[in-house]
Amino acid sequence: MLRKRKKEVVNTVFHLLVHSIAHAVQINYIRVPPAVRNNSGHSAILDCNYSLRPDDTELVVKWYLNDAVVYQWIPPQKPQALGLMKDKLNLTYQATDDPKTAYRAMKIINPTTDLAGEYKCFVSTFADEDFSMKNMIVFVPESTLILLHGGYNQQRINFTCFASEVYPEPKIMIYKDRKDDTLSKNPLQAIEWSTSRLRNGRYSVTVVSSAFLNKLNPGSLIHCELRIPGTGYVKRKSMLYYPPSKALTITSGTGLHKMPQ
Repeated sequence: MLRKRKKEVVNTVFHLLVHSIAHAVQINYIRVPPAVRNNSGHSAILDCNYSLRPDDTELVVKWYLNDAVVYQWIPPQKPQALGLMKDKLNLTYQATDDPKTAYRAMKIINPTTDLAGEYKCFVSTFADEDFSMKNMIVFVPESTLILLHGGYNQQRINFTCFASEVYPEPKIMIYKDRKDDTLSKNPLQAIEWSTSRLRNGRYSVTVVSSAFLNKLNPGSLIHCELRIPGTGYVKRKSMLYYPPSKALTITSGTGLHKMPQ
């Protein structure tokens, strides 16, 4: 009889715990743009979708940027922009019509590089709390992208690609079109790479690659491709190569900007 009673108590406690956990404050998901362009004039919305128990009280919603509080909403008060977000949010933006979730999201009016980093949504009530984090990159496209050739000798020629005022640090590859197989890119051997950090925090990068003259046909198309990791941003500069004796070069630039969906 005593053993049966103990079993009933254990089962009751277990079901209470399961019921409590199942109905606790829970962040279902957060939506943070993985990458946005610096000072583009477009807003960015960071949303925090959460669930509450019907009897939850003392709701507090906070957003952190790199561990510093930048947004706070304590219903029925109006939301507040704090720290780096002061004067940078649209505080009238409502994610839903529900008074318990209306101001759960932040709408950044015009993101700039100082607002890049790790964002954390923190939701708490009198009885429980939960949080979730994601990163956002704010990138700056290059102000200059130049592709040149020079440094001839009897066997090789060098191609130099220079990019300036980029953030964060980009990846650069020099390659020629490859038409003799299914590969679309044939990277040239990089012999020099230099990166400098400017006072404004942006980067200037120079890459020098080398190619054998006997493997370059007149009219070969040479490309310099710049990518900003994690953003989908790509920019290319292209050149038609001719031997020094013919000294005819044509330079062209094309830009691609593919933002994550």
